Amino acid sequence: MVEPEPDTIFQRILYQIQQMNQDERNLLIRRLNLSNEKQLLNYFSEPSIPLEEFAGFRVHKWLLLYVPPVMILIGTIGNLLSFTAFRNSSGKVSTYPYLSALAIMDLLVIYIGLLRLWVAQLSNFDIKDQTNWTCKVVAFLGYVCSDSSVWLIVAVTLERYIAGCYPLQAANLCRIRKARFIVFVPILALCVVNSHFLWTVELLHVVNNTTEPVYICDAGHNFSALVNDVWPWVDAGIYSFVPFVILSILNGRIIQKVCVAKNERKHLLTKDRNGKGCNVRKHSTGEVSRKLTMMLLLVSFTFLLTTLPMNIILIMTKSWNEQNQQQRADFFLAKTVTELLMYLNHTINFFLYCITGRKFRRQIFLLFCRCFSQPDQNGDMAMTGLRTLSTTKNNDSNIKVVYRSAIRSTTPPSSV
Repeated sequence: MVEPEPDTIFQRILYQIQQMNQDERNLLIRRLNLSNEKQLLNYFSEPSIPLEEFAGFRVHKWLLLYVPPVMILIGTIGNLLSFTAFRNSSGKVSTYPYLSALAIMDLLVIYIGLLRLWVAQLSNFDIKDQTNWTCKVVAFLGYVCSDSSVWLIVAVTLERYIAGCYPLQAANLCRIRKARFIVFVPILALCVVNSHFLWTVELLHVVNNTTEPVYICDAGHNFSALVNDVWPWVDAGIYSFVPFVILSILNGRIIQKVCVAKNERKHLLTKDRNGKGCNVRKHSTGEVSRKLTMMLLLVSFTFLLTTLPMNIILIMTKSWNEQNQQQRADFFLAKTVTELLMYLNHTINFFLYCITGRKFRRQIFLLFCRCFSQPDQNGDMAMTGLRTLSTTKNNDSNIKVVYRSAIRSTTPPSSV
């Protein structure tokens, strides 16, 4: 049998593309990670070097194969420990309900997004492409959980801004009961905003030359412009651009307030050394609140640094008019790096808490001690280390660890 000439093959492909309707061409463009019909025609105009020949594409495949399992393991352990620690202390500080909800949302993002990405890389199996209802539910939950994680960071930063810049109003606004209610507001609002995925996406058949039908989850025929052209920009605003502006403003004001408070403390401590006296307990409380604020600043800035590159790639993709194979391989690598960087934001909060939060480290230590302690002869837990830890520090007893859940702290917010 005589093989057809390469030019004849590409002419046939171009002819088939011309016979497709607009929806089928748009589906093929997205399947090939192209941006417009001009790129689609150029893609099949002449024989091209396989993407596997380019180093950038091979690195992209390697990253997707080996990095996600490490991030999934670290993110699962870290977010579960964070949730448990903050949940156990949720009755003490109004910030903790936000952070415990943030840990759950980060965990869901890892499993709905990153785990699915890794499984698809391993086996070419994506649960989103299996049935119509999984297509809709996975798309809906993926957007809701990732957006909720971001806006919980905004909410907790706003709470710290009120506590630091408006201390008189904070006594009324930053209450634990209110925090437990407010934490659901961004989640419910984002459920409403992203609810359109329940009817705008569906399982579509991909036109190909194989005998087995191939389906992908994509925009429905009547919603292609909304899902693929309009919504990426709306989502970029919800997930990154708007939170970026809000967090930048709030963090700037918080840093300014922290610097002013630091100078005031130095002045008061100088007066105290000169014998004029000051309230030592008030200074201790201010120091504790400052440490909590610094921890949340680190979380906020980490979010900004890890999500901004993904949106830069989005803008570049929309303005990219020409693509050869080398450019496509580089694009795959850049998209993978920024996507993994985005998932890193949902993985490393536990380590940020550990770095900046002395009380958080102590709470994690208590959790491990309770897990590995053995009952003594009287049936009580051998918690010598815990008792020693709880009775150390100064005699003010404002840094003691309280084990009884019935005891509620009446002191101002403490560090984590």
